[in-house]
Amino acid sequence: MRHSPTSIRQFLIDQPLSGQTVAAFCEEHDLKVPTFYSWKKKYGEAEASLSEGFCKIMPKREHAERSLCLPSGLRLELIGLTTTEIAELILEIDRAHA
Repeated sequence: MRHSPTSIRQFLIDQPLSGQTVAAFCEEHDLKVPTFYSWKKKYGEAEASLSEGFCKIMPKREHAERSLCLPSGLRLELIGLTTTEIAELILEIDRAHA
């Protein structure tokens, strides 16, 4: 079975994240070990050269206390959620009661 360059790159990303040896990963995904290493040589080095000089930056999760006062007098206090999570929650509640 032939794999697209996109699926090959995904295998190369998934293998180290799986915690498995290359042999175990290949067996689980019906891949041949020599094929995996040839992909790694062909695609892995190209990917490494593209990211050389860069480091991974993770976004900071901002947890804040927020409260929402409704005209009915109901006060909703939200603790530990990001602004995006709060907005999604409000939209979900609105859709459920529309």
